[in-house]
Amino acid sequence: MIKSLLEYQNVDTELRDIETSLKQSEERKKASSAKSFLTGANESVAKLDQRAEDLVGKFNASVKLLSQLEEQAKEYEGIDEMDENQLSYVKKKAQALNEEISNLASAVDSLSKEIESVLKEFAQLKSDIKKAKAQYSEYGPKYNELKASKEDEMNKIKARLKKLEAGIDAEILEKYKQRRNDRIFPVLNEAKEMSKHAYCRCGTELSLTDYGNLKNGNIVECDSCHRLLYLSKT
Repeated sequence: MIKSLLEYQNVDTELRDIETSLKQSEERKKASSAKSFLTGANESVAKLDQRAEDLVGKFNASVKLLSQLEEQAKEYEGIDEMDENQLSYVKKKAQALNEEISNLASAVDSLSKEIESVLKEFAQLKSDIKKAKAQYSEYGPKYNELKASKEDEMNKIKARLKKLEAGIDAEILEKYKQRRNDRIFPVLNEAKEMSKHAYCRCGTELSLTDYGNLKNGNIVECDSCHRLLYLSKT
């Protein structure tokens, strides 16, 4: 069975090489990055929209309050004409009001600048979305065309793999496919035997039970990296 699984893996390597070349192709990278950006763009727009709405609300409320305070300040314009008993108290009130007006005016200015910054972000995001759509429109079809060009070759390899499956234990084959899906490749590896001990390629020492199973010609699984292991018969 080890020989059959090794043969299966050799053929599977051909399929994986094609899959890897497709995955690493410029067409896929460009299409994938554009699609990924566009997928998150709606959320970014929604967040900016909410932020802008909050800022505008605060800005309008602050401007309204500032207007009210400025109206109140007009009441103190003739304080110099008041008698001394009133003057000290009124001056303090006027000073406190002017400070409040000054602070609020600064806050309004900051809100105005922040709103301007959000508008710039909106403009940049709109530009980036337009570019991403153009990129996906260009590279999406190119990647599909590239995949289609490899489809016949891949189907032939899959047909060969299907024939080889008949000579492999179903449980071992299922483990192989699971490991391959987990991006462990090569799945089946030769264990290293040293001084009556066996080691996985990841460096993990196998148990005595696993070592005995290997010596009996069985396939075992590394507890650490989950690769499938065998021992060559010398």
